[in-house]
Amino acid sequence: MKRLIIILAVLTAGTPALAAPLAAIEGVDDPVLLDALVAAVGERTESDNPADGPLRQARSAADRARRLLRSEGYYRSQVDPRIDDRSHAVIHITLGPRVRIATIGAATTPDASAAEIARAAITLGVDAPLRASEVIANDALGLAALQDSGWPSAESGERTVTIDHATDTAAVRFVYDTGPFSVYGPLELTSEGWRPDFIAGLSPLTEGATASRAQVLEYQRRLDALTSVRTSQVMLGDVDPATSERPVRIALTPASRHSIEASLSFATSEGAGANFDWKRRNLFQGDETLSIQAGVATLQQGVGATLTMPHWRRYQQTLSFNAGLHSQETDAYDQTELLMRASVTRKVGRLLEYGAGTRFDISQVTDVDGTVDANTLALDLSAIYDSRTNSLDPVDGFRAQLLLSPATTFGDVESRYVRIEVRTSSYYRLTSNLVAAARVRVGSIVGTNAENVPADLRFYAGGGGSVRGFDYQSLSPYGSDDEPFGGLSVTETSLELRWRSQGRWGAVAFLDSGAAGSESTPGFSDFRSAVGIGARYYFDFAPVRFDIATPLDRQSGETAFQIYFSLGQAF
Repeated sequence: MKRLIIILAVLTAGTPALAAPLAAIEGVDDPVLLDALVAAVGERTESDNPADGPLRQARSAADRARRLLRSEGYYRSQVDPRIDDRSHAVIHITLGPRVRIATIGAATTPDASAAEIARAAITLGVDAPLRASEVIANDALGLAALQDSGWPSAESGERTVTIDHATDTAAVRFVYDTGPFSVYGPLELTSEGWRPDFIAGLSPLTEGATASRAQVLEYQRRLDALTSVRTSQVMLGDVDPATSERPVRIALTPASRHSIEASLSFATSEGAGANFDWKRRNLFQGDETLSIQAGVATLQQGVGATLTMPHWRRYQQTLSFNAGLHSQETDAYDQTELLMRASVTRKVGRLLEYGAGTRFDISQVTDVDGTVDANTLALDLSAIYDSRTNSLDPVDGFRAQLLLSPATTFGDVESRYVRIEVRTSSYYRLTSNLVAAARVRVGSIVGTNAENVPADLRFYAGGGGSVRGFDYQSLSPYGSDDEPFGGLSVTETSLELRWRSQGRWGAVAFLDSGAAGSESTPGFSDFRSAVGIGARYYFDFAPVRFDIATPLDRQSGETAFQIYFSLGQAF
């Protein structure tokens, strides 16, 4: 633990010295206004030019302060620059009365009836202080209301703010050019390569409904998210004077039809590995993706294929088919497996996804009990909540996943059971370059004993994707041959402190703990822990990680440390 404390201290030590302000500010008691003035005045920079002395600094600071005060409604404020007894720049401010809003109006042309809609969206209140930022923000509110209420081509005109200095009041008038009132006409796909019914199925627009700029932009966002589309454009055509209809024209630029991806990994506990992925996009002109995968690693080799059909039958519903042939050789078991799976997932909003699928697994497994042929038919149910902004390098948000799999195994092994697993991870930005991350995994198999569960479906702990610092699967129940046998439960936790420089490099300190158990109820009795540090090199799309970890309570025969190298954060 002492080593971890030292690592954390090094990561968090050192903060940049605060720069001196361009000029000190006097005469303002309001802390909010004072903070705004300090930010507007700015910081002093070093200069070898004698002309850039304290008096010039004070005058520059005064000009910046005057602009800020006018934007906040202090039109009669006095700002006096001077130099104090220590030859430092100072500005003294006398605020004076603040201008307040007396009247608010909205005018729309050529459709004057739209003014009521724009005015209703404006939240400025009479007798409120006149602040430039709020006037600009409310101008945008009125414009958005028009654009979403049948005038998608509306534009802001020249708003006016008339100030009566005798009463320190202002009259604010917002002006808009509405353009023609519009309803949606028919969809017209002007690009080839996609099925028109698929593109139309993504549309949130209803023919004959009142046109909304927000809806048009949402449609374009959905089209941009397609893997087969590089760019999209959704435009409204000319209005029909008789019906107010405007055709919806869609232009799509295709992305590359094929791609090849490769990745490498290495861990002293699991060996080296290489993965290759070939993709064919827009297979049936509905944004389908066929992916052929091949992996070669010390412990596992395999080939597989996945067909993904997005927005199947409805928006944000995906149908997937997967098949693969894999071979594994671990200390716990050797396995040859043919896996086939079909699943449907559906997203609810931006954060929630749930799904169901069927899985058929034909395996030949050799472990301490000998070689058995085991066939497993399972119903896989899942639910995922994910508020992270970046899955490969998350710096904020929360992710929770529930996996529930009722299954039956037949062949040389006969059993029925339910496999349950919960995984959560949370991320919190402590400073601009420091992130705290935590992970928890809990799993249980109920309804049978470990001997009647295929070896690859039992729970194991230890290794790069589990508890770093320990051999692969080593934190698991052992069989009579003194090799990992696997268990009916697992519990894992990870804590990380991630630091990133202003450039490409970063560092990590972490504490991993966990163990698999022989009982269905997860527990902590056999918990083991390891600490470690790591380096990160950040590419534009993801970091490459290099970690080294060591057990806190190393036992006889255990390796002093383990090394891991791969793409993306550990979790």
